[in-house]
Amino acid sequence: MQRRANKVAIAAIFYGDLKNNRINNMIFDIDRFVSFEGDTGPYLLYSYARASSILEKAKKQKLKKSEFEDFEESESRLLKKISDFKDIVLKAYSTLSPSVIANYSYELSQIFNEFYSECPVIGSEKEEFRLKLVDAFRQVLKNSLYLIGIDVLERM
Repeated sequence: MQRRANKVAIAAIFYGDLKNNRINNMIFDIDRFVSFEGDTGPYLLYSYARASSILEKAKKQKLKKSEFEDFEESESRLLKKISDFKDIVLKAYSTLSPSVIANYSYELSQIFNEFYSECPVIGSEKEEFRLKLVDAFRQVLKNSLYLIGIDVLERM
């Protein structure tokens, strides 16, 4: 429990600091930093843990093979955002700006949470594809948080 609380606190502070462009002024507001809603480190950790929970639940059930032709809009948005990761890392590197990665992480998490609320994963007709999409999101978010010094949590 203490280890988890420490990780959440570190994520809150690191993300709260790094999401701002280095040339802008920053206001340190601990109440805003530790919120589980909005543009915060704990929100990112929650999104990762949510994806982990989905994948863990899916392991306990028989996987439904899926065939489909069209993507839902939220699936397409998530796929696009995931595919932007390489370019985001290169941009952060070339501009020496970790805020690029931090802000990408937030946008990715927002899109994932919209996808999750709009598209059932377990038991859906597209279960196999959606589980792979959740796993891809989870891996990319983990990588982006690693780049800004934030360890993920499998459970919140």
